[in-house]
Amino acid sequence: MSLFLTAFRPCPRLRLAGGLALWLGLSGPVQAIDDAGYAQLREPLSRHPSLQVSDAGAEGYRRNAEGAMGLPNPNFTLGLNNLPLSDPASFDRYLPSSKSLEVMQRIPSLAGREAQRETLLRRAELTQLERRQTLAQLEQRLITALAERQRIRETLTALGQQLELLNELERWLRGEMAGGGAVYGRFDELDVQRARIRERQVALGGKDRRQQAELQALVASVPDIPPPTLEPRTWDGDPEALIAVRIAARKAEIARAQVEEKRAAFAPDYTLAAAYQQRESGRNFDGDDWFTLKASVSLPLWSGSNQKPKLAAAEAALTAALAERQRVLREARFEYENARADHRTADELLEALTHRAAKLADLEAANRRRYESGESSLESVIRPAQQRVEVTIEEAKQRARRTIAAARMHALLVEDVR
Repeated sequence: MSLFLTAFRPCPRLRLAGGLALWLGLSGPVQAIDDAGYAQLREPLSRHPSLQVSDAGAEGYRRNAEGAMGLPNPNFTLGLNNLPLSDPASFDRYLPSSKSLEVMQRIPSLAGREAQRETLLRRAELTQLERRQTLAQLEQRLITALAERQRIRETLTALGQQLELLNELERWLRGEMAGGGAVYGRFDELDVQRARIRERQVALGGKDRRQQAELQALVASVPDIPPPTLEPRTWDGDPEALIAVRIAARKAEIARAQVEEKRAAFAPDYTLAAAYQQRESGRNFDGDDWFTLKASVSLPLWSGSNQKPKLAAAEAALTAALAERQRVLREARFEYENARADHRTADELLEALTHRAAKLADLEAANRRRYESGESSLESVIRPAQQRVEVTIEEAKQRARRTIAAARMHALLVEDVR
């Protein structure tokens, strides 16, 4: 009896043996330190290659927008005109022979250039928004990985406590067997239970290695810290507060700008040209310097088979982009409501699990009193203790679920994208 009372007290064992770090990890000051450690991970996360790709893409669009307003390069033409084949080096035998220099500058329509610049600027804004969304998704993945690793650690601690309980039960059974009790067959049952626990430990080890690989991909290290404290964000129903909807709206703006580009294609382009010619003096004519000025304009004579079909295609793309925004809004609303439901369910389950753990603690204490008085066996004490360990495992699962759900909600809202 004294051995049991000294070595096995389920309540303190569950809280002091392997679970001391777990309970302390939930206190305020330690959690604040953990949040500070998580804040340090944002720096390597902000250097993720996918974000650098977006930054470079946005800069490229902005530079192209600057160039869209510029004029194309002028053409310079040097000419030797109307030379006879019999004497190509002579410029004084025939009146048409001359040397020339021509400059031609094409001037695309201002409306077309402005429309193209607007499209490129919209694309730059879209790329920046997509960068923010990517960062939010990376942070969600990071929090998920940390939450899963925390759940795995807590679960492994609880499984270790279950093994300790089984070892304690085995010692008691050996004492019963030494006293003549017919309990030999019970040892096989304990071995089966240990084997199941070890299977769970192996499976959890594999899951932890996958989460480590995820962390390596995100921040190039495997930080051993818990996830940050996250409260669920409340969405007021404004579609523009959802980053996916804002991205879809930017895509619609790009489609609208492309419609304006196609409309601007109906506007005329212009060309200015100037030519200088020099003719040598001959026997029958005097040499002189000539110049020529030209101005040309394009007319959309074939717009029915060129510009109009392209404009109709751009308008159809705009219609599709506006419909896509509505689809994205519905999907984002579903994702938010789904995450909120997960968070609320996890909260309610944690409350119910706390109630069940308290009942199991009462049952364990009652059975201990009965065991100490000789009215029952040690198994009646260990059984609720094992069930309380299972409750601990489920609580760890629901805490991770709650954290991950909050991270999903944060990733959906523009205000939470840093």
